[in-house]
Amino acid sequence: MKLESGTLVNGRYRIENQIGIGGTAVVYKATDEKLGRVVTLKTLREEYVDNKEFIKRFTTEAQAAARLNHPNIVSAYDVGRDGDICYIIMEYIDGYTLKELIRKSAPFTNEETLGVALQIAAALDAAHSNNIVHRDIKPQNILVTKEGNIKVTDFGIARAASSSTLTTEQMGSAHYFSPEQARGGFVDNKSDIYSLGIVMFEMLTGKVPFDGDSPVALAIKHMDQPLPDIRTLNPDVSLSLIKIIKKATAKRSGERYQSAKELIADLRRAVNDKSGNFVRDNNPDRTSHTIVMTPEDRKVIREKSKQLDRQGHNNYGRHTGSANDDRRRTGKTERTTSRQEDEESKKFVIGGVLTGVAIVAVITLVFAFIIGGSSSKDVVMPQLVDLTQELAEKSAKENGIFLDIELVESDELQGVVVGQDVEAGKKISKGDTVKIQVSKGNGEVELPDVVGDSMDDAQKKLKEAGITNVNFSLQQSPNIPSGTVISTTPDAGTMINVDDEVVLYVSISDTEETVQVEDVLGKSEAEAVKILEEQGFVVKTDKVASDEYAAGQVCAQSKDGGFEALKGSAIMIYISTGPKEIKAEEPAPETEAPKANDNNSNSNVKSVDYNDAVGRKSTISIPVTKVPDEDKVNVKITEVGLDGTETVVYQKEISKSSFPYSYTTEGSGGTYNVYYDDKISAVHNFDDGGLASSNYYEDGKLVDSGN
Repeated sequence: MKLESGTLVNGRYRIENQIGIGGTAVVYKATDEKLGRVVTLKTLREEYVDNKEFIKRFTTEAQAAARLNHPNIVSAYDVGRDGDICYIIMEYIDGYTLKELIRKSAPFTNEETLGVALQIAAALDAAHSNNIVHRDIKPQNILVTKEGNIKVTDFGIARAASSSTLTTEQMGSAHYFSPEQARGGFVDNKSDIYSLGIVMFEMLTGKVPFDGDSPVALAIKHMDQPLPDIRTLNPDVSLSLIKIIKKATAKRSGERYQSAKELIADLRRAVNDKSGNFVRDNNPDRTSHTIVMTPEDRKVIREKSKQLDRQGHNNYGRHTGSANDDRRRTGKTERTTSRQEDEESKKFVIGGVLTGVAIVAVITLVFAFIIGGSSSKDVVMPQLVDLTQELAEKSAKENGIFLDIELVESDELQGVVVGQDVEAGKKISKGDTVKIQVSKGNGEVELPDVVGDSMDDAQKKLKEAGITNVNFSLQQSPNIPSGTVISTTPDAGTMINVDDEVVLYVSISDTEETVQVEDVLGKSEAEAVKILEEQGFVVKTDKVASDEYAAGQVCAQSKDGGFEALKGSAIMIYISTGPKEIKAEEPAPETEAPKANDNNSNSNVKSVDYNDAVGRKSTISIPVTKVPDEDKVNVKITEVGLDGTETVVYQKEISKSSFPYSYTTEGSGGTYNVYYDDKISAVHNFDDGGLASSNYYEDGKLVDSGN
């Protein structure tokens, strides 16, 4: 029964117009006259109205879905019945389906696919946490708002429908069905993950991986055939996305991602790591992921197909169940007769601004679109919360706005945006400055994946992540290049405290000899040198202050006792000069700027003590105070080592509006150089976690010095 415009449902919802027909429902745009808002009203199709079991199941599932409150899920407001009209009231979305955008603009870029997939996965995570499985994830059930947000719809309806007799709508969804759905098996959250993997495949290639003339053909392909090679359809797809999709669409559910949270974590890593080495195989010993269909499986599928034939549903594979597909077929709805709406849909451009990724959180893909009559100086504020600072800055730059960044305490990971002063979706002017809050972190960091890297590169990656307590274990591996990291403890991706020990297992050739390093702490310099040289090491020494070891005793060694080291390699031992004297020290006059790798450039810097040598660190804050003349400046901060070499610990392009600010890192003493566009700006000396002295420079000349 079609509801005419003006019809009042349940004395509250006034029908405006029909906007679509699906396999289970007819969809209308309506006005909630009680609250004065536009809503979507879905009425069950006539064949379901007298099915008491279905109505009961539909009501229960719709009520469960109404409890979901998530920015990437279409909200369900109400469910009820008015005579023969069984309805559900949902949030009205002024936008388009992901299916339409795929048809217009696929293949998507890697970044666009990640942005959309992360939002869908966030919606699934919220639903699965409430014990709700969607069961019908497909592009037709994923909406894109004009503000660029992704909204998953039909939670509850899909579950109710899939529990009833097999329908044409389900057969249209068979392109995205998991193997267990295809054979009528147990369905859980991992079925939704499989379907999302298929949607990602379609976004990247513009095609579904499996097609057929009947549900039987599609079911068999989902169960029997491996996923087609994505790169034959789109050679630009990253290895990380390929590996993620393969894992998400594994034939056996136990080999897929076991939760949406797990999938989100890998999608986030894929933003910066194109290799996909972080994707872990749940069953690495298995050589084939294909499920062999039993005769019983085929019999069940064919019986369901015959049931549909008897019901008169013969257009297999054509009816997708989406409102938009039905509108195109019937030619009777307003969308097919409205050229204006069709023209507006063409203004959506999928190659828009990717605003990024965050762990277990909502991520927003903002599409570049043109709204007729709007000022060219206006932009829509993107969603920055839950993005990394880097991606937030990228989004702001592409939208022509500036960021004022404030570091705040938060349980979120370090570098994740936790707040923004201008609400997403609000119109602002290009050139405006928006204040955002970025998490300082909770003391934990994610262990980077350094497997396959050289020892030096691995150490640099770990140091950039704030991890300094690193030891090595050498293993003879004739088939792996010498000096390559072959594994780590803990595994990559593990959340650890910055001072936790990390062990790198490094390959050496079978012709190289390793020796277990002797622990020489507390021994005299002469004794320690003798022991280590007899082991075959080249010994170097340096002197540092120590409160723990007496003068002349070894207080630290660069390679810890008990670990394997390559015979003939160098070991640095630090000899105590006794407790550190506490006295003020005047910096020597200096007129020229310090130069990188100049051992004499830091003559005014207090000597590094034992606490620095062995890595006893606390939090220090490096001031970056000079306001640049330009709108943006590349800020680089380097840490000066014991040998005078500089290591970059921070580098980022910062907007003028963000000054002054400071960079927080781990340390207790030492020297840090601050550069603006590779020109020295300041030298800060830290002592016992506090700022001891600072020198400031202009055009390489010292202009200010103070303690």
